[in-house]
Amino acid sequence: MHRRRFLAAFCVTVAFGACRETKRVDAAELLHVARTPVLHVTILAASTDPGVPIVREAIGRWRVELQRLGRTVQIDSGVVRPSAVPVETLRGAENSAWLGHGPAITRLRTALADTPGDVIIVLSRTDVISYGLRWHAGRPGVVVLRASDRWPLTLPNVARNVVAHELGHVLGLVHNGDAATLMCGRPATCRPSAFESATARYFPLTPDDEAFLRTRWP
Repeated sequence: MHRRRFLAAFCVTVAFGACRETKRVDAAELLHVARTPVLHVTILAASTDPGVPIVREAIGRWRVELQRLGRTVQIDSGVVRPSAVPVETLRGAENSAWLGHGPAITRLRTALADTPGDVIIVLSRTDVISYGLRWHAGRPGVVVLRASDRWPLTLPNVARNVVAHELGHVLGLVHNGDAATLMCGRPATCRPSAFESATARYFPLTPDDEAFLRTRWP
């Protein structure tokens, strides 16, 4: 078996999803205008959508985390634009999101092709399963979120962690099996409802997550 085919097969069969991106991001790829590398965010939603403040809070959390880890890359607070992505396109990509490619992912990216931004966050108004697609140079990261008025996002503390979790995928993080951490997910028994808490808090990263972010991002 050729090495490339072997690596592809390994990535599909590892315990917690697709392989992490290992190539370090060149800061110049994110120097749009300023001297600081920035990921520009577009939020596709109605301006009155109750999910918008939750998204911006989670983005703020990631800014704090990246700074704590000594990264210079920043994430802006996002520009809100109306969404015109068909629900069937959002739902169609659910089962392929963990792999990051396939016909359904291509259809989703095509639907978003005219949307500016390094990270595009779609606030759906339906019960789509939330998912995130990693950022690559020349290809935006994508987050699709379940409607904030649908279970389990209605549970206290859940929505903020779901958004932060999916943004973790945008940054290249993959699932793990530790239910006490932010990136726990399928095929482990972790579910978003595990984020429920009477106290508003974000679940932590693992040491491996932190090491990866230090290696991957400028």
